[in-house]
Amino acid sequence: MSEHIEALERIQAADAQLSANATPFPVPIAGLEAVVAGALLGLERGDWWVPGLRERVGAVLRDVPLTRLEDGLAGAKPYKVAPPTPSPALRALHAVGLALAGNTALVHLGIGSASDGAFHEALNLAALKRPNVLFLVAVHPLGEDAPVGPQLGTDPALLARAFGLDTVELDGSSIIAVRDAVAAARDAGGPHVLIARLDPGADLMAVARAEA
Repeated sequence: MSEHIEALERIQAADAQLSANATPFPVPIAGLEAVVAGALLGLERGDWWVPGLRERVGAVLRDVPLTRLEDGLAGAKPYKVAPPTPSPALRALHAVGLALAGNTALVHLGIGSASDGAFHEALNLAALKRPNVLFLVAVHPLGEDAPVGPQLGTDPALLARAFGLDTVELDGSSIIAVRDAVAAARDAGGPHVLIARLDPGADLMAVARAEA
């Protein structure tokens, strides 16, 4: 079995188990599995990983025990997994701080996060100080059934480029595309913004098998 298919299966199995026991409440990862798996496969074990509540189940790929993940607000310091923050965008600033301390750090964000002022502050600080920080922004297309309408006045890729940051757009349904983009950005050093565009109708396992 290929590494990326095994990673996808581990995340989906862990998500199913945690959905019954998560605290304070379950936040299913459905639709983001390829982004999370690709991110962790592209990083080194010693790099800081800064997920949100939805992405955090992916910590099983770093062999974090499921019992450690039942409390969704706790971190896993020995595994370099940062705890989620009350504000989704605030974790972008935390990731910049971790990178300024001499680490490589990757933070998961969404359009809601990108509309928050803390995200803009994080991009500005990253542009000024040039730490090894990767902002991985998952972009969901908004349909008529979306619970929240448009939240950002521009595309996040345009926003990142306005700050002079290296920006890559990629297929968020492909673990390999995410993995390769993360690894390349990590090896290049400095700040990068990775825009993972999602297809809500994609069969992630079928995509993974086709790429095997």
